[in-house]
Amino acid sequence: MNEYRTHNCGELRIENVGQTVKLAGWVQKIRDLGKMKFIDLRDEFGITQIIVDDSEEMLEKMKDLTTACSVSIDG
Repeated sequence: MNEYRTHNCGELRIENVGQTVKLAGWVQKIRDLGKMKFIDLRDEFGITQIIVDDSEEMLEKMKDLTTACSVSIDG
């Protein structure tokens, strides 16, 4: 689609397993369950839940993340 996304939120299906995709939108919700962290990413087409690994690099990137932030995520 553009440099920020290859798919829209809510568009991913089982057929996309194993593919590298890029999503863009705003953070609707962040849930921290200790070792597991989740981001609900929203755009005009839907919501996709992002599971964040607990690596030091990702923890550093997430430290300033708040709801309503606009982000682009690939994985």
